[in-house]
Amino acid sequence: MMIPVTPLSNELVEQTEASALVDQIHPGQPLVISFGFVNWEQRPAFDFYGRVKKLEATTQQTFNRILVRDCINSWYHREIPGLGSHVDEVADSLQALIARIQPSSVITIGQSMGAYAAILFGILLNVKRIVAFGPLSFLEVEQALTYHDRRWLRVMLDLHDHPPPSLYADLPRLFQERQSTCDLRVIFGTQPDANAPESVNLDVLHAHRYGALPNCSLYPVPRSGHAVVQHLIDQGQMDSVLAKHLLDLDIPIDTPNLPPDWQTWLSDNLEQGGHPLELSIILKQHGFSESTIQAGFERLNGLA
Repeated sequence: MMIPVTPLSNELVEQTEASALVDQIHPGQPLVISFGFVNWEQRPAFDFYGRVKKLEATTQQTFNRILVRDCINSWYHREIPGLGSHVDEVADSLQALIARIQPSSVITIGQSMGAYAAILFGILLNVKRIVAFGPLSFLEVEQALTYHDRRWLRVMLDLHDHPPPSLYADLPRLFQERQSTCDLRVIFGTQPDANAPESVNLDVLHAHRYGALPNCSLYPVPRSGHAVVQHLIDQGQMDSVLAKHLLDLDIPIDTPNLPPDWQTWLSDNLEQGGHPLELSIILKQHGFSESTIQAGFERLNGLA
């Protein structure tokens, strides 16, 4: 199968009924393959198109783009029209597209269900880097019950009861079996979601399963629940995060004040005995500039 190459626009990306899109080709430039997240009410949206376009405009770096979404919310294990009827066929089609595009490198990216796909296909395609926001690490019913993670249990039960021709239900295991050398980056929230009965953020469990892998780096995001991408957008950090993980660029967030959530986080941690130097390092890791961090401390000290 082969998806036609079409110069993409916001209107086309929003209105098309296709399950996969390929933007115009720029041989020798990086390729970003993005995977959409779940939507139970309507067709899942393509993800990261606008954000990557914005990054292009900011950095003058051109990207190749493949956009993929799973319109039946099967965690990319059943048919993706135009690419294949199961995972292995989809991977073969993506590999053929990569050969046609001839990029300098390949990065897969996604959030939630899309993050599972980014890791899954990143391993199968042996890409340079995988950027995953809040991913599951398994789709096994027994593990889900053991760890009390029932959020997507009905999907796991469907895959168990009606298995597709190819099923990859434990991604850290797959990573080890394939002896993958992919640079895996997992960004995840650490705060329990308000509507969840658990006293912990279950994404932390999955992140630490990945964290045991040799080429995995973990990036916890304080004060975020499962919807870590939306949290980063709300805090004005998403552009900086994408620059870091797609291009290895450190673009500090220089604003007059820390966003309210981070100002509260700073205040709470200082009250609990956190050392200012340690807290400053954490804020820098999340993209804030020296001047923004200093303004946050001054505000607490009544100097701003």
